[in-house]
Amino acid sequence: SDTEPRPAKMMRRLCVAVSALATATAFLAPTTPVLRRAPAESTLPRSLFGGAPPAPEPTPPGGGKTMNIPGLGSVSEEEMKLAMEFRNKMGERMAAIVVESTALGGKVKVSYDGSGSPLKVEISDDALKEGDAAISSAVVEAAKKAQQDSIVKMKQTMMSMQQEIAQQMQQQMGK
Repeated sequence: SDTEPRPAKMMRRLCVAVSALATATAFLAPTTPVLRRAPAESTLPRSLFGGAPPAPEPTPPGGGKTMNIPGLGSVSEEEMKLAMEFRNKMGERMAAIVVESTALGGKVKVSYDGSGSPLKVEISDDALKEGDAAISSAVVEAAKKAQQDSIVKMKQTMMSMQQEIAQQMQQQMGK
């Protein structure tokens, strides 16, 4: 809102941008941009070489360029840079997470990464003696548990990183 102080407004926008980037990175497949030509009879003024002169971009209160992101509105270059740094750090931390779960008395072990994707399944020689049905249900049991633990760890890591970025923002605003 317009009555919101500038630091709080910037913090809110950054949190929304970071959340949107994290969500987009985690759940959306990359897409190819679609290029469209302007209509042949444009009402825009034309320059010597046939293109319309670029419209001047409004300068944000803090300076720097802005970009318009659907659903977020105008985001400054600095805010976008911080969001990209956050996304890269998040990716590094998620890649470093490995969650393991066991079943059948430790004879079956399943590992998941920080994104909730399976990494490996280990079945000991002793587990083979238990039979196909026991091994199958043990793998499913261990996989479900590892995936649940992975999701919990992912949420904890995301919350921790959001707290870190909030502290950084507060420190930068205090300067």
